[in-house]
Amino acid sequence: MIRSALRAAAFVITLTLSVSSVAAVPPESPPQPMGGEGAKGIETIQIQERVVVEEEVPVPVTTPALLPPPEETAKAPLPDPVPPPVMETPYNPMAVNEITKIKAATEVLKEITGIPEGISPDLLANAYGIVIIPGTIKLGFFFGGRYGSGIAMMRGDNGSWSNPSFVYVAGGSFGLQFGALSSDIILVFKTRKSIMGLTKGSFTLGADAAVAAGPVGRRAEASTDWQLKAEIYSYARSRGFFAGISLDGSVLAIDTNANESFYDKPGISAEQIFGTPPSSAPSVIKLKGFLSQYASALPKE
Repeated sequence: MIRSALRAAAFVITLTLSVSSVAAVPPESPPQPMGGEGAKGIETIQIQERVVVEEEVPVPVTTPALLPPPEETAKAPLPDPVPPPVMETPYNPMAVNEITKIKAATEVLKEITGIPEGISPDLLANAYGIVIIPGTIKLGFFFGGRYGSGIAMMRGDNGSWSNPSFVYVAGGSFGLQFGALSSDIILVFKTRKSIMGLTKGSFTLGADAAVAAGPVGRRAEASTDWQLKAEIYSYARSRGFFAGISLDGSVLAIDTNANESFYDKPGISAEQIFGTPPSSAPSVIKLKGFLSQYASALPKE
């Protein structure tokens, strides 16, 4: 009994002490709001995206008084116009024989026009074409023959000379004649019809075109001849002697092989050569320059 009473008393004392301990513990204080002292609650912080504003650069305002008058406003210079490409007719620099022939024709023309009894400038100034055949050989022993090769050039309406076409002259004769003679022959065409007749390939001097011995001397009157109908004036120079010569019966023809060799174009005709742009060959440029200088006037109808 005593043990049971003691156990009950101990239980009561233990229960009493537990209740007292619980009552002595103060209640847990609520969590304090963030934000420091005096905050009345939880403050929500909103994060805003930064807006970048592009700042406009101010444009300086020019007052009208500072602007130059309209007529004094500087204008940008216009670029120089680009010239069109110059058209040139090609040639074959390996055509040595043909180039040599052009150079020889130039020298003959210079020498003949440089002597007092040479061809009148007025005659060339009114010419429509010219044929120069240096070193024509004439052989005779009862039967005679003449052969030579050279160049032919046509005069345009604007006074310019065409590219040269290669030609040859050939003829025969019969009579009391012996020996050999080398001479330079020049033919001056007075009409367009006569020089255009050459483009057909060949024609006979005296038959297809009237030929007369040309007047000599710088002051010689070249507008008329004693027959009043000659279309071509003919000249010859041999051993320093220069005079008009009769070439009736001789054939003047286009040298097709020489043309093909010089212009490096098979089948090219004399008419095509006369109508092509200027050749870039130095020998041709030199010949044209001398002709243009010596005969500066335009041809007349």
